[in-house]
Amino acid sequence: MQYLEEMLTRSAYLCLNESGWKKGILASDSTGVETDRYRYEVRPVKSKKKFEKIMVKQYLKWHVTAILDHLIILSARVTSKKTHDSPVLRTMLNRLKKCGVDLAGSIFNADRGYDGGKNFQSIFGMEMLPNIKQRINAKNKGKNREYRKKALKIFNISLYYYRGLIEGIFGAEETEHHQMYCRFRLKNNQKRFGLIKALGWNLEVLNRLQCANKLGINVTQYAIPN
Repeated sequence: MQYLEEMLTRSAYLCLNESGWKKGILASDSTGVETDRYRYEVRPVKSKKKFEKIMVKQYLKWHVTAILDHLIILSARVTSKKTHDSPVLRTMLNRLKKCGVDLAGSIFNADRGYDGGKNFQSIFGMEMLPNIKQRINAKNKGKNREYRKKALKIFNISLYYYRGLIEGIFGAEETEHHQMYCRFRLKNNQKRFGLIKALGWNLEVLNRLQCANKLGINVTQYAIPN
């Protein structure tokens, strides 16, 4: 796992060097991963007005944090389908702090699933500007309420719409008949699967950037306000 984490970081560095990226727009999101395993779940049956135990296919979640300007993946995780996005983001942000990628001055986009005081605190601590849509009924209470209030004041809806670009990564990894598909059954192998997917994606991005530079094609990035 540690080796794959370091390889992913190295591939991200190579992409950043090739693109000349200094700061821009980042985003985090997740998508479902289909497996070939089944399990029993208790679900309501409307027609019978009762609950029944039925067999359903298991799904995982692939979480990604990426630079939207060139779709470079900085961090990736695979978790259970029931895992909430917000705590996973904190683990990915902690990984970014350790790998030493300078993200100061960048915008960090995410949807309401990532709304959390600790997330805002971590993003501000990395000298980035959180552009996360906050939950309507959320109360600004607790130790991190000042970070939520500060993030709410600087929220930019125009920059938030760029968040959808991360779907380009998920869509490219899906096949004609399946969404992302994982055949591994052991949890450690499922985690490695997520990192290997991200590493393979970055190598494709690196190839495109190298070809563009050799052909003299200027790859521009999205403008952000000063």
